[in-house]
Amino acid sequence: MPILTVFFVKLTLNLLLTIAIVWVVSKPTLFAQWQRDKDNLVLSAGFVLFRLLPWIGIFLVIGEDPRGDVPFFFYKAEAAKLGGFVYRDFWSYHAPLFAYLISLPLWLWHNSRVIVLLMVVMETLILWLTYRTYKPEKTNALQLTYVYWLLPAAFMYILVDGQEEVWFWGAALLMWRHTRRHPQDYEVGMGVLFALALLTIKVTFIFLLFPLLIIVKKPIKLLLTMAAIGLPVLAFLYWQIGDLFLMPIQHTEQLMTPNLFSIMRPVVEIFVTINEQNSPLLNWFGLVFTILIPSYMAYRSRSRPVAETLPALFVATFVCMMIFQASAPGAYLIAFLITMVFELIDVKNRWHVIILLALSWLTVVQPFVWVYSGQPSYVTFGMLGNPVYLFEYTLQLLNVACFFWILRRAYRHVVPPQPLASA
Repeated sequence: MPILTVFFVKLTLNLLLTIAIVWVVSKPTLFAQWQRDKDNLVLSAGFVLFRLLPWIGIFLVIGEDPRGDVPFFFYKAEAAKLGGFVYRDFWSYHAPLFAYLISLPLWLWHNSRVIVLLMVVMETLILWLTYRTYKPEKTNALQLTYVYWLLPAAFMYILVDGQEEVWFWGAALLMWRHTRRHPQDYEVGMGVLFALALLTIKVTFIFLLFPLLIIVKKPIKLLLTMAAIGLPVLAFLYWQIGDLFLMPIQHTEQLMTPNLFSIMRPVVEIFVTINEQNSPLLNWFGLVFTILIPSYMAYRSRSRPVAETLPALFVATFVCMMIFQASAPGAYLIAFLITMVFELIDVKNRWHVIILLALSWLTVVQPFVWVYSGQPSYVTFGMLGNPVYLFEYTLQLLNVACFFWILRRAYRHVVPPQPLASA
């Protein structure tokens, strides 16, 4: 199917999904009743209607090939299945175990479409566990589950592109649940889960470690637990392949959109020319703010229990990554979209729903327009005289504005406003 046709199909699906979300938001009483009486049935129906049947329709009936990162996933899953050694025998920008995990379904069906199905199953498990965690405290948890399922960004990035960043929240969710079960002594369990996440998903998950070290009671215990698992693995990798295990860091050299740098580049280029030689410096500069802002939030909330602040700190960490890292694409939204819906969004607030829908549309439309217009780098404001460039640049501005709104919401959840002192 031609890429332009795919885009118009996506727009049509976005419209239908948006209409469905409006209906879901308008039926809080119905979903509350379903949550009380038959949530398992309604959850199963949602999975079949919004994930399984669309996967069957897209990849089995229509016969579309997976897009996005899935072809690259399939390449390394094939190599892992054949016994290749990660980083030495095949390229990978993920953690060392990731390729071997996604190779498992290939033993059942040697086709890239099964990797998308794996991502759908993993997303469903993470969403189900999120629902079970929030259900006791939120009477609209089932409604929020359906809102997430119907979001265009979630639908497209999981079902069409097979994005794996939702696994980040899966790891953080397990850590969060562990702190809720063990509010006094959780560092060892959290350290084990964090180390396993670093070995199975992506090195960028390390960003969450910095605010965690501030809010946990025994940060040294957490680090020692992680080191006990991670250092032997790193030693083994170095023994086998030398410094090739640093390959995931090279992925940060690619400049992506939308982020603060991509919209500020016309100003930056007035003072310094950005090229392949100095572009990695942008990420080091962005790294400071990616770490500093969530860490400041953690410091302001250090007297609160970890279980109260971890979800919003998770969102703050990865939305900061999207804002300040010049290599961050819009697809990273899927890392915290579930958390954002359950933790930060009030579906009774019309503006919350509008911004959520706008962000979801933007992260689907902007990447296509950027690629279709030739992946422009706005080195001067004069380029915006081109109407296509101006439109795409505006989409980036709106995207980044939504990211800052999310960060503001997360900050208010982590650092509640102080009551005014009486005179």
